[in-house]
Amino acid sequence: MASQLFRSSIRAIAAKPTLLRSFVAPTVNARMPTIAFNATRSFSAAIPRMANGAVDADLAHKLEEEIKYEKSDENVNQPEFIKEFLEANSFQIDDKPGVDEVTLTRTFGNEKIRVLFSISDINNTTPDEFLPEDDMAVAEDDEEEAISFPVRASVTIEKDGHGAVTIDTIAQEGQISVESVMYYKDSKMANEQSAEADWQRRGLYIGPQFAELDEGLQNQFERYLEERGVNAALANFLPGYVEYKEQKEYVQWLQNMKNFVSA
Repeated sequence: MASQLFRSSIRAIAAKPTLLRSFVAPTVNARMPTIAFNATRSFSAAIPRMANGAVDADLAHKLEEEIKYEKSDENVNQPEFIKEFLEANSFQIDDKPGVDEVTLTRTFGNEKIRVLFSISDINNTTPDEFLPEDDMAVAEDDEEEAISFPVRASVTIEKDGHGAVTIDTIAQEGQISVESVMYYKDSKMANEQSAEADWQRRGLYIGPQFAELDEGLQNQFERYLEERGVNAALANFLPGYVEYKEQKEYVQWLQNMKNFVSA
């Protein structure tokens, strides 16, 4: 499991775009000597014309080996903890293949609750951040040591005709930490994902830092979330699901690459 997280971090770094130098060909003058034209023809003729690349078969074979190796991991098949969590906490999950965002939804009285999180957190975390410093030495000797990493989750609570509240949280080590609480008079502002809506949200007052609120008020907000299923069970569920989905998406990426190279 830890090796998958290291692989994910390395792959995320490798995926960053590189800076390419552009080459500007000289303008061809009508009076340019004939020899320049012949040189261009010679250069073009030197490029081999092949139906397939020489390394295509080797790359496809290597991709197939990686697919078989990754599919042997138990995380490819949906773990039992997912079904158990959804049934016990009345959440429904919306997980679209190829999309890194996942949504959990449920109702609570006259409220519609949505928890939005992303698998990108596993790729943006360095290996040293997976465990507390005191546990890192132990983990090196014990491959079964549990790995924890922070997962950001945006919780939106909507009431028809009364707007919506969005609470930004971080789930880690079985705890939900609140970062901010935002109220939207128009619930569309909380739910719409368009660029225009995002621009409009930037101009709104987002409220104080949660840590700056009265301690008693902070405690009440935390109890408010717990009552709606944003609790320790969710905090334990999110990192596990992120790891499961990242593995599943990686295997599909390998398959897509193999299909493309082999075509």
